[in-house]
Amino acid sequence: MPNLQPENSRPLISLPPSLRPPPEPPPSAESLPEAAPHAGLPRPFLLGVDGGGTKTTAAVLDLRRSTLTTATAGPSNLDVVGLDGAAAAIMEAVRGALGQAGAAADEVAAAVLAVASADTDDNQEALRSRLTDLRPVGSTLVLNDVVAAWASGTLGRPGVAVISGTGSNTLGVAADGRTWRCGGWGHLLGDEGSGYWIGLHGMRAAVEFRDGRAPWSALVPRLLAFYHLDLVESVDDLVYGSLDKAGIAAFAVEVAAAAAAGDAVAHRILTDAGRLLADQVRTVIDRLGLTGECPVSLVGGTFNSGPPFLDAFTARVTTASPGARLVRPRMSPAAGAVLLAARLAGTEQLVDWSGIGDAPGTPTEELVRPR
Repeated sequence: MPNLQPENSRPLISLPPSLRPPPEPPPSAESLPEAAPHAGLPRPFLLGVDGGGTKTTAAVLDLRRSTLTTATAGPSNLDVVGLDGAAAAIMEAVRGALGQAGAAADEVAAAVLAVASADTDDNQEALRSRLTDLRPVGSTLVLNDVVAAWASGTLGRPGVAVISGTGSNTLGVAADGRTWRCGGWGHLLGDEGSGYWIGLHGMRAAVEFRDGRAPWSALVPRLLAFYHLDLVESVDDLVYGSLDKAGIAAFAVEVAAAAAAGDAVAHRILTDAGRLLADQVRTVIDRLGLTGECPVSLVGGTFNSGPPFLDAFTARVTTASPGARLVRPRMSPAAGAVLLAARLAGTEQLVDWSGIGDAPGTPTEELVRPR
């Protein structure tokens, strides 16, 4: 008889040795000698890509000027658009960012492409093989998008990143490079606490009211208005016909608005979503044995859903892990991928990362410091 006990001791994502946290924080740009060899670099550019279910962002860093240029394209989640669709979106974004930076591929020292659903060696290599325009790049790695989210929130230091946008995913990295991923199974098997999960449960609340098995909710008229429907019973044709994952996730904004206006059903959906997402973080912290102060970086638009979601998430995480320090990254995930590209190229120490990304200043903004 085979051993039917499921395996759950091997991490789903492992960091290559070149991307693991260094033993000490890298020196800041201010501590480098004035003659740091920025100008003489044979390949002065770094490339990072953050590819998700809604859009793909490419970022190019010019090491000589410490300037970051970005460009966006459509979705590149492999489970949503497939390998060819993902490759097309990535290259559209990359060409835009390289063009704005005035860079050619053979001037790029390293590229890290962090793409949703790029979970296995096979699909990572299959995607990389389709990106023929990037063959002149010095070194190229394809990783799951949650790795870039981790780098953007912790500057590649030990800690946890939790994504809640169209989908959800969580990754923790310990000081010794051990990793644990929780979630990231897609909308049919997971995505708990994501915009998709919230939007879908908002739709279900309206359908359950129509059945007579649930109370009235302001989500009913919001559903009809948002999707331009006359009857609740028309929603099934929409969901099973033309509506994709992102289209369902879009209704999460209406659920948040209904909760803010006092709707009890919407409030419950958001609190349930916050707790489910927090369970991913708690699992990661427990499996890695993270103790003391631990940054938990919150990435994605669902964290803007209001107090019912964020309060439920925060309470559930910090009750189990009082040292958890919830932060919002000031650096975008695409810039996080650039940081990893710098680590891959051995040029991380040439950059003042606190000034790279979406906003100047410190790399993270603290949300909660448990007492």
